[in-house]
Amino acid sequence: MNPGNIFGIAVSALSAYRTRLNVTANNIANANTEGFRPSETMMNENLNGGVSAAIRQFDIPDVDIAKEMVDLMTTELGFKAMLKTISTEDEITSSIINIKI
Repeated sequence: MNPGNIFGIAVSALSAYRTRLNVTANNIANANTEGFRPSETMMNENLNGGVSAAIRQFDIPDVDIAKEMVDLMTTELGFKAMLKTISTEDEITSSIINIKI
């Protein structure tokens, strides 16, 4: 991915946040399931720009609902930030296209 590609970078971050949201939802949904081991999503910077998500499973079979709620809130903020980034990039591109010489 080209580091100057704002749209591509933001879309990769949205995909990583989607993975994080799915993992968090799975942890909450299975909090009372006997033997369930929760997972965690780690956000990683790609070498050529963008973000990827890696999932690891905990060894301890205990879901910390407070942690999961914090993860939900930070994921929501991440989604909003990336959507704003895409919107701003679109506005900048439109302005450049509409420049009259």
